[in-house]
Amino acid sequence: MGNKQRPGRLEKVLWKDVRQEVHALNPTFAKIIDDLDPGNDHWFARVSYPYGSLVMQRALLNLPNKQGELVPITDLSIDSEIREALSYNLNSNPVSFVLKNTFEIYLPLKDRTVSLAGLIQPGTVFGAWRILNPHKPEQPAFIWDMSAGARSVFMLPKITEAKKHLRLKKAYDLNVGVPRSLMDHWEIFRQLSSHPRFQEPWEAEILYFPLQWFKHLDDPKWKSFYYYFHDSAWGATELWRNQFIWDLVFSLILQDYEIRPNAYIMDTVKYLLFMGVSAFSGLAPARNELAGPFKEIQRIYMEDYDIRNYPPIIMQPEIFKIRDPNASPVYYSLQFPNASEFKPSSRVRASSISDLHEIRSLMIRCEQDLLSGKFNLSGTSLQQVFQHTHYDYFHNGVDLHAGMRNSAEMPKDDAMLLTTLDGKVHEGFPDANSFVKGCIRLFPVKK
Repeated sequence: MGNKQRPGRLEKVLWKDVRQEVHALNPTFAKIIDDLDPGNDHWFARVSYPYGSLVMQRALLNLPNKQGELVPITDLSIDSEIREALSYNLNSNPVSFVLKNTFEIYLPLKDRTVSLAGLIQPGTVFGAWRILNPHKPEQPAFIWDMSAGARSVFMLPKITEAKKHLRLKKAYDLNVGVPRSLMDHWEIFRQLSSHPRFQEPWEAEILYFPLQWFKHLDDPKWKSFYYYFHDSAWGATELWRNQFIWDLVFSLILQDYEIRPNAYIMDTVKYLLFMGVSAFSGLAPARNELAGPFKEIQRIYMEDYDIRNYPPIIMQPEIFKIRDPNASPVYYSLQFPNASEFKPSSRVRASSISDLHEIRSLMIRCEQDLLSGKFNLSGTSLQQVFQHTHYDYFHNGVDLHAGMRNSAEMPKDDAMLLTTLDGKVHEGFPDANSFVKGCIRLFPVKK
């Protein structure tokens, strides 16, 4: 059946087995392990997950058993040595190194996902916060999910034609109905990729570090190894360590603002600022297959579903690169909000175009105040965000407010909105799609 997941794989490997791959992705980290010259008691669990499989559910780690079925780490079908060696992070993900393709950690909500840090790229080490602070760990397991490949993913044009979807269901044994929201697209993609007829099997691979690697915290020989994790974690927490200051700056901006916006507008503006400094992820057209087997999925929608008028562009999480003048555009949609705060609105929302107008007005005030130097933020990303990042505001309404652009213009500055992964550039952009009704684009400022 199409809803049956492809099998995963788990194998115990030694440093000599994976050294070359790790070195190609992260030579600095590989050299540190080379210098340690770990013995056979310091093994890794090398795990392969098929696209769309849940690596974690409510922070509980899933592993392939001997039959390739993904089961919780607590399941007795997992070898006892593996269970004991990898359970040290409250049965959540152990310290991890991404070997192939990407993963996404996210908070699943009814109408959207809140991505923790966008896609976790090959060569990235993560998951060490708790194990490196054994005396007073405050890092909870929480209720995160983690997927192989992107979970925050959807087709930009509508794929809701009942007859065409039925054709896909019959051809690929899907057990999911016509998608009612953008959130529903992922399950269709997952089931398509699981079918035997799917021509491009895709998997993400990860190395898990067993507990044995962290039994040398006081050994000087291991200082460089642990320092690498500390250094990576320190850099990743830059935003959170200065969250108090950022909140104060935002409060000072609002202090002299004409009318205090409602919570929804304020949360959105704060998220857009964090996107602009590369702290939070937005969405962008898939440019490769690191996040999933999207080339084949696009082919299926062009040939089997017979999508017409618009190319089957797939949107996925992406971090805006603030200091790269050639950075690709990244998008935020009021119809697929990523903002991580959930304060109730102080009023009933009037319309997306009214919300977009309020967001733009508050962003203009933020720009004025942050560039003025009045808050003494010199040298910080927050002070520099508007020097490097330009924000465009799109809607497909006929009565656009001043400073807004029609959604039909979006492909003019981003050819990937019309380009499928086979390299073909198409005509026709779905400017009436819900995603582009109230859409903000982050674009690098050209020097």
